[in-house]
Amino acid sequence: MLSFHPTLPIVVIAVGALALGLCLWQLVAARGRRLAWMRRALLVLLAVAMAFRPALPGGEVPTASIQARVFVMIDTSQSVAAEDWGTEPRLTGMQADVVEIARSFAGADISVISFDSQASLRVPLTDDGSAVIEMVRALRPEIALQSRGTSVAAAHDLLRTELERSAAEDPNSPAVVFYLGDGEHTAEEEPQSFDDLAGQIDRGLVLGYGTEQGGRMRVSSFDAGQQQQYLQDPAGGDAISRIDEGRLRGIADQLGITYLHRAPGLPIEDALGPMAALDGEANLDRTEEARLEVAWIFGIPIALLLAWEGFSLARSLRTTSGILPKREQR
Repeated sequence: MLSFHPTLPIVVIAVGALALGLCLWQLVAARGRRLAWMRRALLVLLAVAMAFRPALPGGEVPTASIQARVFVMIDTSQSVAAEDWGTEPRLTGMQADVVEIARSFAGADISVISFDSQASLRVPLTDDGSAVIEMVRALRPEIALQSRGTSVAAAHDLLRTELERSAAEDPNSPAVVFYLGDGEHTAEEEPQSFDDLAGQIDRGLVLGYGTEQGGRMRVSSFDAGQQQQYLQDPAGGDAISRIDEGRLRGIADQLGITYLHRAPGLPIEDALGPMAALDGEANLDRTEEARLEVAWIFGIPIALLLAWEGFSLARSLRTTSGILPKREQR
């Protein structure tokens, strides 16, 4: 959970005030080094501001008393850019469904794991639904040139680690797993089975995205020009990605949960509501303000100021090392 210790604001203010006072005192006393102490005073102010985790309003999320550990695994390989979620990429549908998962399981601890060529823990278990939503909305498909082939089971080991760790910390909370993908397996080796994890999972859904007709994929790239192009197959035409429902159903069987094909216009709330109700009650009529944390923005000027400080220190040491030998000769 993301929360402050009750004494943290007092400690931050006290330490920040002492550090800022020292900087201001030196700013007055050390007249020859005012720029350096102004830089350090600014560093203190930015660090204190960052410690208080400033945030912008991010809409509203429902309050709830659901007790569960929810793990969301979401495919971010190049294939989720396939434009067969209506006319939108599959990732658009996945992101919308994660929002509904966060709403339905409001109050529960939710974690997000993305997988493409490798698996990444995007959000550790947290009851901050707005953090989950904002992170998933920011997800983009893997850069095409960096892809080394995707296994549908790329998140297996990371999921097992998170299940075991969280169960040790909170053994009374059920584990709910959501797997969001298209079933397209492009790695050379066969995917690892999830059946060894079934005993650690209480319920969940495998959600499938895409169509049998498939869709073209815009190139995922750092180059804005390439982002308007479509991925090409070896023959020179547009590459087409198609859903593999057989593989997705196999994953659902291995995990011991249900497979559900997703398409635009099909509501998912009916499937999520009864599942969430087993672990508590979500009050969708009572909401609280969601927060979009912007503390990371302060890290940019802090990093620049620290680099400036390091450069200044290195130059000072170099100057000092050049003076000392002359004094020794005297």
